[in-house]
Amino acid sequence: MGVVEELKYGNWSLYGQLVALLSGVLLIILGGVTLFAHIIYSILAIVFGAVCILIELPFVLKICPTGPVFDKAVTALNNHWLRFLAYLVFAIVMWSSLAQSSTVLAIGAATTTLAAGCYLIAAIKKQSQMTTSLLGGSGVENQSHHGFDTRYAVPV
Repeated sequence: MGVVEELKYGNWSLYGQLVALLSGVLLIILGGVTLFAHIIYSILAIVFGAVCILIELPFVLKICPTGPVFDKAVTALNNHWLRFLAYLVFAIVMWSSLAQSSTVLAIGAATTTLAAGCYLIAAIKKQSQMTTSLLGGSGVENQSHHGFDTRYAVPV
C-alpha cells in the first residue's frame, strides 16, 4: 500500500502520526530558532519535539540511550486517548508561550493541536493504530478494533 492509498484509507491515527512527526520536527527547529529570545519555552519546545518523535517512531528508542522508566512511559502511549492527552498538554504549554509574546512557536502549537485533534477523532471512532509505509511501516493496522495487537496473529 502506497502513501497516497494510506491517506485515502481514512484512519485518523495515521493522520495523527504524520502531523505529530511534522510537529516534532517543527518544535525542534523553531525551539532552536527562538532559543535566545524565549529560553524556557524554546527548551520546552525542543523537549516536546523530541518526545513527539520518540512516541511516533518507537525504533528511535532503541537508538537513543534512555532509561527503562522513560522507555515504559513512552511505550505506554500506544493508546489513542493517552496520545491525545499528551499532545493536548504539549499544545497548551506551547499556546501559553504566546502570553509572553507572539513568536513562531505558535506554528508548533498549531501542529501539535492538530495532532491531538487527529488522535481524538481516532479515539472517538475507535480506529485501530496504523503505521505509515513512508516510515518503514507496513501501512496496515497493528491492532484490532478491540485494542489487541494483530501483527503476528494467525488467521483462522
